[in-house]
Amino acid sequence: MKGKGILMGALVLAAVGLCWLLCARVSPRDLRDLLAGCGAWAPAAYIGLFTLLPAVFFPVAVLALAGGLLFGLWAGSVYTFIGAMLNCALMFLLSRHVGRERAERWVAGKLSPAWQRRLARAGGREGFLLLVVLRLIPAVPYNLINYAFGLTPMSLGTYLIASAIGIIPGTVVFINIGDKALDPSAPAFWGSLALLGLLLGATVLLGRKLFPDENKKKGRKT
Repeated sequence: MKGKGILMGALVLAAVGLCWLLCARVSPRDLRDLLAGCGAWAPAAYIGLFTLLPAVFFPVAVLALAGGLLFGLWAGSVYTFIGAMLNCALMFLLSRHVGRERAERWVAGKLSPAWQRRLARAGGREGFLLLVVLRLIPAVPYNLINYAFGLTPMSLGTYLIASAIGIIPGTVVFINIGDKALDPSAPAFWGSLALLGLLLGATVLLGRKLFPDENKKKGRKT
């Protein structure tokens, strides 16, 4: 039984690696065209890709922009939110129950010891707010958040609620960019980029307000 489990794990890893290699060079327009060929099944195919691909480090921004290009702002936002929440749950559970040791090594290589200690305590109100803010910041790697919080004492339910709150603004912003990208010269496209800038600025201010101790530490270091 143990040998079969190892073989199954190796097959899964091989399939994941092949999937990543095939998709690594796909642009939002390529993905849009691929999904459009699915006809009425395009929404389900898109949600399925959004559920699975980020787990193998496929760029979430490419998926979101493709969703905006194909489905428009409102439908694209709904489908992306559903796929993102399913993916959040998948990656959280993979990190916590399937590949915990591998996830711990990977996260340790990405985060400073101070952030590792903070995440180790991320089970209460501070952890909830921390997750919301991290979800709001587009520059924070989506995959890192999912795998890192699977290692924390936070419950799956709390994790999903905080993720939902933090994901919505960024989802709408990126889907809006994809929706307007069909005409990059139009004022609406530049307006969508301005909204992304506003989101970045707002999350910086929110992070400073909610976590003033981190900013004090940075100030002392400089």
